[in-house]
Amino acid sequence: MTDCSAPGAHCAGGVGFSGGVTSGVYTSGGGHRRKVPRNRRYVKPKQYEPIDPFALTGRLAFHLKGNQVEQPHEGLAQWFSSRFGILSKQVEKYSLEEFLEKFSRFLKETLLENILAIEIDYYSVYKDRKDKSLNDLDNAIAAARDYVSHHKDANKILISALGKTKLEPRKDLHLTVESQYYRRHGSGKPGMELYLTGVPSILLPRKKETNYEYKAREIELSKNLNKPRKRKDFMKGSERTLEIVMKDYVNHVKKFFDVDSVESLWKREDHLGMGLVKQNR
Repeated sequence: MTDCSAPGAHCAGGVGFSGGVTSGVYTSGGGHRRKVPRNRRYVKPKQYEPIDPFALTGRLAFHLKGNQVEQPHEGLAQWFSSRFGILSKQVEKYSLEEFLEKFSRFLKETLLENILAIEIDYYSVYKDRKDKSLNDLDNAIAAARDYVSHHKDANKILISALGKTKLEPRKDLHLTVESQYYRRHGSGKPGMELYLTGVPSILLPRKKETNYEYKAREIELSKNLNKPRKRKDFMKGSERTLEIVMKDYVNHVKKFFDVDSVESLWKREDHLGMGLVKQNR
């Protein structure tokens, strides 16, 4: 009887296994390495976190035509006023009643009819309520007019409103707009200002959406925007939307008010307060 020279190949008494599988690589008993097929390897699924929220803020400052400058007429006050412009007051031509009438038309045309608050000289004239109708512009303006009619010396009006653009989901913004108007103010300062805050609508919870559904949707969005370039394009789309909105607001304001010049500034802020700033004049 002769010994088998290859017992591991065809001899029953020599059948055995002396290799192993480590990290997707098969090691034979003879030290040779072979890769395990991909469909047999364990692949850890990639974890996607929701996109960090960010906001876009903008400011529009309107210098209006037809104003008058009040200056002191005697003493050192007159000297400082004539040489340095200090101690001078600028009076806009629009009374508070005229401003409310014109600005309410601006709010209607720009679909900013959901009023959050109106303050006149820091006194709350109108507040947001849970039981109000969605578009309460008429009621809010009526309350402001009533207050002004009893306070002829009132000077400053602040109006806050909510709005929303109507664009495709990744470019759409929810807007909060705050307007300020001063009848009398420091010389050279703008008479009317608009402050805008825009948040991408796709990053906000939807009506009747559960917390679980919201988080799942945000993770899916993060998965679709998993590359830096895609996220950058997403942010750029939101920035372009805000620029379009601000230009549109300027055109609407010019429709109702005589505007001399406009200052424009916007910036993007993330959850850490960092961002991009762009200014036009």
